[in-house]
Amino acid sequence: MMPLLEINDLIVLYGEIEALRGVSLSVDEGQVVTLLGANGAGKSTTLRAISGLAKPAAGEILFDGRSIAGLGPEAIVRLGISHVPEGRRVFPGLSVKENIMLGGSNRRAGKAELSREADAMFDLFPDIRAFSNALGWTLSGGQLQMVAVARGLMAKPRLLLLDEPSLGLAPVIVQAVFRIISEIRRNTTVLLVEQNARMGLSVADHGYVLETGRIVLGGKPDELWGNEAIAAAYLGGHAKVSA
Repeated sequence: MMPLLEINDLIVLYGEIEALRGVSLSVDEGQVVTLLGANGAGKSTTLRAISGLAKPAAGEILFDGRSIAGLGPEAIVRLGISHVPEGRRVFPGLSVKENIMLGGSNRRAGKAELSREADAMFDLFPDIRAFSNALGWTLSGGQLQMVAVARGLMAKPRLLLLDEPSLGLAPVIVQAVFRIISEIRRNTTVLLVEQNARMGLSVADHGYVLETGRIVLGGKPDELWGNEAIAAAYLGGHAKVSA
């Protein structure tokens, strides 16, 4: 079966610096795939290249068998890829519901339909239901993250790109965010960038480890935990994930 997303020998330059140096990976439909690595390894750049925010210098990006390398972000969203970037980027002067509805702006849907769909998002994100009419600037970091993910889902993507969803959140909120990711995977394929390796692998079918713009290892979560060098460098030691 053809992967939903396939990347071959991807190179991305920032000036003269190679941010990605021949990255190849694949994501099958229905999977959660996690990209791990230290700051500056190229994880976010990989997502930006997929979503059209960073232009590849070389290589191939295929979505459902179609080349999307070099397409603009709007065209890529219309094809079914939604990117939730690091930092949440919620509009502070809009309400929670208005922020969520903006995620459907790429679709030919009326305001009433988008309003109904935004209300339905609160079933998946019950922690922000009470804040539907609250302005974005009044929310906590965890609430902002949930709004950002809900907004990404409003595009009805086949592939959701999530960049560091646990960054800066308290442990109890991290657990809540990853419970939502487990729910999302029922209907949406997810490519997840995450520094919290333990949480990132807990929801993953497959993982890749990036170092200085290169994939150095890929495999199922238990295979990554079983690699002593990778476990020591990225996964907090040699202990394996409990079943």
